[in-house]
Formats: sequence, C-alpha cells, structure tokens
Amino acid sequence: MKKVLVFVLIFLFGAGAGAAGLIFGAPSLLSHKPRPIVASLPYNPSQAVGVTETGIESNLATSGHYVRFDLEFSVTKEALNAQGGSSAGAQGGTGTGSPQLDAKIRNDLINLVRSIPYGEFTSSGGLSTFKTQVKGVLESIFGPGTIGPIYFSSLMTQ
Repeated sequence: MKKVLVFVLIFLFGAGAGAAGLIFGAPSLLSHKPRPIVASLPYNPSQAVGVTETGIESNLATSGHYVRFDLEFSVTKEALNAQGGSSAGAQGGTGTGSPQLDAKIRNDLINLVRSIPYGEFTSSGGLSTFKTQVKGVLESIFGPGTIGPIYFSSLMTQ
C-alpha cells in the first residue's frame, strides 16, 4: 500500500511540474492557433501559382507495396500566402516557398497513401480516385475551391 501511495504522489508531482512548465515556461504552446483557412475567390487559373512537390514515397496499406510520385498542382496566391507559402518562392522551383508548409503537405499525403490498399490503388479507376483524394488533402490545407488541376509528373508503384 505504501508503494502505491508513493507512486501516486510521484505521478501527481510530475504531472503538476509538467503543467507548470507548460503554463509558465512556454505559454505560447497553450494558445497556439492553426493558421486560418482562407476564404478566397474561386480558383482562377490566370492568378494561380504552380507548385511542385517531388519525391513523395511511402508504403501502401498493403504490406510489401509502396508508391513514389511527384505532384504538380496550382493554388490561388491568397491561399498560398495565408498558409505561410510564398508565390515568388513557389514559382522559382519546387515546393511552396515554405519548408514548414512543404513538410505538412508531404506528411498529409504520406498519411493518405498509407491508408490505401494496393488493390484499390491499382484497380480500374484507382488513379482517378487517388487524384480526387489528393485534391481533398490539398483543399484541407489551403481551403475549398483553391486548388486547380493536379498532375502526377512521375508515379510508380510496386
């Protein structure tokens, strides 16, 4: 009984110290709000910015299979800027001009790929379904109606 009481007291002390550290040490961690999804004008190809994400690869949900792809899409300038990207940086090369935004895009796409079984990916209409799902992931980051056509400049499954 004494050991249990000592364990409970140590646990409570540790939890209290951790909470105090969050509150007093780094209060911004508690008040951090994600960037707002921009309510932009409907997608307009003449005002969109081209973005290329290369070398995205991950295992599929089915064991022993993976996919690797390069993705090209266009996004409205307002949506890109609202999420921390740079239209000048995106136009000059690959990515969005923001390493953090590029990492978020890649991470969300890898999570999507890991949820798709190989049979579903390679089935008739599987690529179209995947393209629709990728667009959904991008719109969850940039906002609805902000993403233009999506192209796979390279796509390989095994």
